[in-house]
Amino acid sequence: MPCYNEEETIATIIEQVLASPFLAELIIVDDGSRDATVSKVRKFDDPRIKLFLQPTNLGKGAALRRGFEEASAPFVIVQDADLEYDPADYGRVLEPLLNGQADVVFGSRFLSGEPRRVLYFWHSVGNKMLTTLSNMFTNLNLTDMETCYKAFRLEVIQSIDVEEDRFGFEPEITAKVAGGRWRVWEVSIGYAGRTYAEGKKITWRDGVRAAYSIARYSDVWRSVRGHLDRVPDREIPPAEFDDADDRLADVLHSLEEATNYTEWIYSLVEPHLGNEVLEIGAGHGELTEKLQRGRVVTATDLSTRSIDRLRSRFAQSPNVDIRLVDIAATADGRLYDSVVLVNVLEHIDDDATALEKLRGSLRPGGRVCVFVPAFDGLYSDFDQRIGHRRRYRRAQLVTALDRAGFAITDARYINTVGAVAWWIVARQLGQVPTRQWSVSIYDRLVVPSLRRIEAGRSPRFGQSLFCVGTVRD
Repeated sequence: MPCYNEEETIATIIEQVLASPFLAELIIVDDGSRDATVSKVRKFDDPRIKLFLQPTNLGKGAALRRGFEEASAPFVIVQDADLEYDPADYGRVLEPLLNGQADVVFGSRFLSGEPRRVLYFWHSVGNKMLTTLSNMFTNLNLTDMETCYKAFRLEVIQSIDVEEDRFGFEPEITAKVAGGRWRVWEVSIGYAGRTYAEGKKITWRDGVRAAYSIARYSDVWRSVRGHLDRVPDREIPPAEFDDADDRLADVLHSLEEATNYTEWIYSLVEPHLGNEVLEIGAGHGELTEKLQRGRVVTATDLSTRSIDRLRSRFAQSPNVDIRLVDIAATADGRLYDSVVLVNVLEHIDDDATALEKLRGSLRPGGRVCVFVPAFDGLYSDFDQRIGHRRRYRRAQLVTALDRAGFAITDARYINTVGAVAWWIVARQLGQVPTRQWSVSIYDRLVVPSLRRIEAGRSPRFGQSLFCVGTVRD
């Protein structure tokens, strides 16, 4: 049961679920509610209830992903925290699973025979359009793809990697169930929809995302992606660089003149810095130059080439200490007020362990500032060649920080225009996106305006992701 700001209905729906004879466990994932939802859940004294708190509002899909990970009963049903769906229908939804006929069951609001509240005409039109579009891509004949009531055998749902963080979950899971060739059944259920005044949250934007997700997770999309992935790399043949360190050095050299971009990153981390700062992966020292303003900075890197440049650059800076260390070796007993990682975490195989070690290098209340490349869909051959193990979604990085013992202070995408440019240049055309001339043009002409536009906003996407975590007590 994912929930977000449902204080008006949460107690009632919990009572209804607990009354079901089919209940083994009720996993509630609160998605950063700002009202009394959590306190009302905690009033229930029932061992079947398991409450998990998301570190911030990440979306329905992210909450469901967490719930599926925690589930242990043989069958799993998705239950919204409002009163639109009636737990009295559990028996009907579970029947094809219990008798071994199905692996997945959809509860349809539009099959005949069950009562439903009459509400928005255009919502029903949109729902039917999305369901039809989904059926065209999946070759299923569902009547209600967007239904909340989806039931799964535990091993089925835990074998599926849920990627969507918001309402794109519905078409994604439908496409992946179809792609897995699981046995799918559909049964009729009742429905008491609510109005926006009563707390309905889905909007037309979620409909657009749903349409995109239908295509993205289909066999057709995978076929197109596979074709694009086979396009020969016209720009960076394997012999151009000896290893990832050489490639990174080339990138760092190109970025040395990107003063506006570096100042933008500094403006993001500066409000979260204390007096003693540990910088992981300092590179050629562009950000270090700004971090040292009135602070003591320990700048580290794994590359001996970078360390030599850093030592030369800061030879006359007594408040900058240069160290050649692995991130795993930073826990040397010295504690810092802040740790900064800019385009570093994506290079580390075990990022979860790295974050835990960094937490041990921070004083109580200390903060870690993480800046990483965003979105798997932007991952290109160039990413691979410079040693990127992954690109991050917001929910993915927030969850990693939360599990490492950090409370989330800030989490947002950065550089929307850069995301589009990267997708075209690196992902589709196979070109190097960090050529010195292109970096210079982008830094001078785009970054100043883009920085003003994104100031105080949280874009839905970006080339990079910025996140701040504070050590929990």
